[in-house]
Amino acid sequence: MKIENVGLKFDKTLTPLKQVKKIIVHHPAHRTWNIQDIHNYHIKNKKWNGIGYNYFVTKNGKAQEGRGRNQGAHCIGSNMNPQSLGVCFQGDFDKETPTEVQYRAGAELIAFLLQKEGLQINDVAGHNAFAATACPGKNFDMDKLKQYILEEMNPNVKGSIQEVKKFTVSDATQRAIKNLSQYGIVAEDFEVKDNNQAMLISIANNMVKAIKDGKL
Repeated sequence: MKIENVGLKFDKTLTPLKQVKKIIVHHPAHRTWNIQDIHNYHIKNKKWNGIGYNYFVTKNGKAQEGRGRNQGAHCIGSNMNPQSLGVCFQGDFDKETPTEVQYRAGAELIAFLLQKEGLQINDVAGHNAFAATACPGKNFDMDKLKQYILEEMNPNVKGSIQEVKKFTVSDATQRAIKNLSQYGIVAEDFEVKDNNQAMLISIANNMVKAIKDGKL
């Protein structure tokens, strides 16, 4: 597996990860930003040590190293930064879709990381599994990515439909559902099935809070 080192400079020493439990998929929500653009943005605007992602997958299928196997700054939800690797796919997948070569390259990279860390396919999740966010975007097909990962890990499954873990609801979304259920807007056992529903729950919850606080 070829992972390109683009020579990113970090002001402070990075902290090696002791254990990796999850591979978390992201997008930067920007159509053209490359890894250096994100690195610069995270330094100048976020005031971070550098790019928050561990790895980056370009639209033309290159796998590049961000923080590598060091603690990232990509997912504070569920305290995932010290126990996960963040893989960011170049693009804004609320407005566009990943390229086929990008899906394939990302699958190859993630399959490599899963095998290296001793993880399974259900240890791969989108950022939205841990936070009230649409990341990696409404047009990013996680099932397709996982299928391609399975094919990389075992060529014998190519073309077959594999069972993958159902949509994971973040703690933030669960709290929002509980809050909305108090007003009869949704049932307390409401089942969120996809990213769009999670975002609608978040929007509704924010509106209820705004009304309660007298801001609407």
